[in-house]
Amino acid sequence: MTDTKSKKLSVADIYSRFGIFIILIIAVIIASFLSDAFLTPRNISNIIRQNAVVMIIAFGSQMVLIAGGCDLSPGSVCALSGVISTMVMLQVNNPVIALIVGVLIGALCGLINGLVITTCEIPDFIMTLASQFICRGAVLAITEAQPVSGFDISFTLFGQGYVGPIPAPIVILVLVLIFYWILMNRRRFGRYVYAVGGNTDAARASGINTKKIKTQAYLFAGAAAGLAGVILMSRMNSGQPNGGEQYEFDAITAAIIGGTSMNGGTGKVYGVVVGALFVGVLLNIMTQMNVSAYWQKIVKGLIIALAVIIDVRVGKSKKA
Repeated sequence: MTDTKSKKLSVADIYSRFGIFIILIIAVIIASFLSDAFLTPRNISNIIRQNAVVMIIAFGSQMVLIAGGCDLSPGSVCALSGVISTMVMLQVNNPVIALIVGVLIGALCGLINGLVITTCEIPDFIMTLASQFICRGAVLAITEAQPVSGFDISFTLFGQGYVGPIPAPIVILVLVLIFYWILMNRRRFGRYVYAVGGNTDAARASGINTKKIKTQAYLFAGAAAGLAGVILMSRMNSGQPNGGEQYEFDAITAAIIGGTSMNGGTGKVYGVVVGALFVGVLLNIMTQMNVSAYWQKIVKGLIIALAVIIDVRVGKSKKA
């Protein structure tokens, strides 16, 4: 009986540590056979650049999931922050100020989410769903559903520019990744986030201000969505009020595929990166094969369902 349990534990542990890497490698091998253009440096660079926005949002989504929450607002926060940053750019003609304002708007949205959830003790799902509609409605209202354009070309640096030979979105992504990894693995705050998501009552009993930690997780998620919004609008060279639609689901998908548990307390930074790359590879090869956008949505939905099923099964195996 003991041997059976240890085998289950080892299989679950192996999957949680290496499963996503195996899945990504298999996807890359299959994609390389399906398209000769897939493994070219230009295409690989395009995959990372195109998924930089979703990956940055996914860092925030993962932190919230680890803390035991769930954020459905990042796509709308991304649009609101990005559009406001383009409007600021039109007024001050300074891309740095526009970037800062965009990030602050996102952080404010995240802070409001966190404060309302922890103070009023309402379900995360309900509050962030409400925020999704509020932010999307706000950006459509202030723009009258029309794109914002006419700002200086210097704003496009964040989404279209290069730092040497490297696309600027990839440089920003790497900087955010480093900051996020340090925050979650080398700072007390990261340990507290895992503790709150793993067992809120135990974390509270040990002296951790669980409401504060959860609020800060939402604040980070909002700031990440705000930064992603600036990059997205910069890449589009206009403030698109419909931008970022369903990005929250792409981000959550990346986190879950990467091994982040929906039950909180579990998730590795490298997992969300590999998960986002897997989704990017899948969408890239489907696009190259001219697969309908409708079928792409079906595939993404199936991936989410499968990832959650695996998460539940692995969780049960570890408890067995």
